Amino acid sequence: MANMLVQNISGTSDNPPPRGYDSWLDFWANKKGVMPSWCRRCGKLTKELVGAHVMKACGGNEWYIVPLCTSCNLTSGMFYVPEEDLIPVR
Repeated sequence: MANMLVQNISGTSDNPPPRGYDSWLDFWANKKGVMPSWCRRCGKLTKELVGAHVMKACGGNEWYIVPLCTSCNLTSGMFYVPEEDLIPVR
C-alpha cells in the first residue's frame, strides 16, 4: 500500500458533486464501495467526515476526493494518504 503526498485545494466548497450524489463524501463512498469511518490525514475515527478536494503535491493538476475530518479539511500543508483512497474528480 503506497502513500501519496497531497495537499488540500482551497476554495472548492462551492463545487457541487456530480449529478446523482448527495455530497463529495457520497461520491467517494460510491466509487470505493464502502462508507469511510476515519480521516485519511489524522487517522481519527469520526462520523464528521467530508469529501475533501486534494491535489498530488508532485505533478499534475488533477483533483481527487479523499475523506478528511472537518478539522483536517480546514488545514493547509502537505500530507500523505493511501494512494488507493484517492478518487479522481473528472
